[in-house]
Amino acid sequence: MTFASLTNIVVAALCLGVIFQGLRMIRNIRLIQTGDLGDTIKSLDRATAQARAVLGELKDVLVTDGAANARIIATGETLRDELSVMIGIGNAVADRIMEAASPGDRQKPPEAEPAAPKPAPKRLRRRAASRADAPAVEAVPAHASLQ
Repeated sequence: MTFASLTNIVVAALCLGVIFQGLRMIRNIRLIQTGDLGDTIKSLDRATAQARAVLGELKDVLVTDGAANARIIATGETLRDELSVMIGIGNAVADRIMEAASPGDRQKPPEAEPAAPKPAPKRLRRRAASRADAPAVEAVPAHASLQ
């Protein structure tokens, strides 16, 4: 089969398809001509009015529900941000706990130097001084006095 005969077959198939579609279109045009054009227009008008009503309701729903959904989304975003901060804090605490509990890396805590004692208030210093000047009294056991 040559290239010319192959193209002739393809063109013939396309021509048959055009003839078939032309016949369908002619049949539909005849149906519209024989039918009542006024009824067709009325049904199209009714369908258009219904579509407008549905679109109006949809617009109202989007205005009211859209604003409510936007508020809910904003609240959710703030909660998400707060939770991410809390998770970060929790992870940091968990890391510190893991570092403190790991046996291989235990370090001795630095030795705390004893703090210097605070000086006693003046009135207590006077009492202590007066006691130091007083003669020492020996403690007598309670059972010794009974003998």
